[in-house]
Amino acid sequence: MFKGEAVDPLTLDIVCKNPCPILPRTTIFTKFMDKDWWESASEDERETNTMGLGPYKLVEWRRGVEVEMEAFEDYKPNVASDSRAPSIKHAFQIWRNEPLVRAAMLQADEADWAEITLDDRDRVPQFKVATNNEVYLYNIDTIHHPELKKRDVRLALNLAIDCETLMEQLYDNLLKCYGNIAQTGTVGITPENSAPYGYNPDRARQLLKDAGYDPANKIVLSARSQKVVKDVEYAEAVVSFWKEVGINAELNIVESGVHSGIGRSNCGHKVSRADFMAAAGELLEDKCRTLGPGTPTFASMQLSAPATSTESLDYSRQGILRNSCFSRSSGVCEQELEEMIKLANETDTGPLRTERQQAVADHAREHVHFVVNFQNVVVYGLSKNLQWDPYYAPRIRPNTMSFK
Repeated sequence: MFKGEAVDPLTLDIVCKNPCPILPRTTIFTKFMDKDWWESASEDERETNTMGLGPYKLVEWRRGVEVEMEAFEDYKPNVASDSRAPSIKHAFQIWRNEPLVRAAMLQADEADWAEITLDDRDRVPQFKVATNNEVYLYNIDTIHHPELKKRDVRLALNLAIDCETLMEQLYDNLLKCYGNIAQTGTVGITPENSAPYGYNPDRARQLLKDAGYDPANKIVLSARSQKVVKDVEYAEAVVSFWKEVGINAELNIVESGVHSGIGRSNCGHKVSRADFMAAAGELLEDKCRTLGPGTPTFASMQLSAPATSTESLDYSRQGILRNSCFSRSSGVCEQELEEMIKLANETDTGPLRTERQQAVADHAREHVHFVVNFQNVVVYGLSKNLQWDPYYAPRIRPNTMSFK
């Protein structure tokens, strides 16, 4: 949490509740608005309009039809490529849910840019493939499930998956297997701690035997459809691989809201820090077990399938979001790791912060907190004359585009 204190018309001091050495990176999550407009606008105007500081201004949001924007003449660009002045003066954003329709609109010169599917990439004038800063993983309840709390069982889940074959068969090798939960280029990520676990079904079977795995304790993977491309087909194959090594696994495809509820039912969801610390137990993991799975389902999430994003390019985001006892989105709770995360996040930018964030990322991989799958990619279709290079962030900025 932080607040702003105006120093003068062009200066803002930001005061953080906790140490925030990477604040400049995380201001991408802060929505700056024109103060005078905000104070005078009605509630309806605030919901349908905006007065920000970006390269485009909103002309009109025609509900259910399109959003019209035009270049903001008073925009002050800087040296960052995504903050340059726009050359395209008008932009229209329209919605088409059907991927084939989006590809057809590019073919017919009815659109200039669209997200398309892997299978439609040869239908459009030109296409580009790039990561979108998301890593697709299966979140694991490492605390409450009788089998998933065993490190060797979690490792067996990873080793049982023939990821390379799935990349070839499902994704034409446009996606690559990956071994951590933040994309390459993130502070804390190294080639070693992001390498895939590999495919070794024989070792997976031995690990299950050594761990005393009990197949009576079914393991359920809950996923939503179309979170990432071909995610259902991928999950079906993964569950088949698990069954081949003797894991009693089941796939549960649910709608988005249900999936969110399942993934948040852990000890950190809607529990204050004070109540957490007051729970019975010496270590944080003991307190988490005392609290049990939380709202809304009050049952172990077992395995859920989010896609993580790390726009800040710093592992602190995934340390807090996916590895902290106090996060609603974490199935992990370890006293030692919690202390490592706090220390790393409070460290100023530089070699020592990199070292400490790497230690957190190393720990998450070595203790197998996740079933790690791949870095997500998006296929973008472009009109013949549009010039644009994908950027790792999921936000598409027309000011980064131009026409030949």
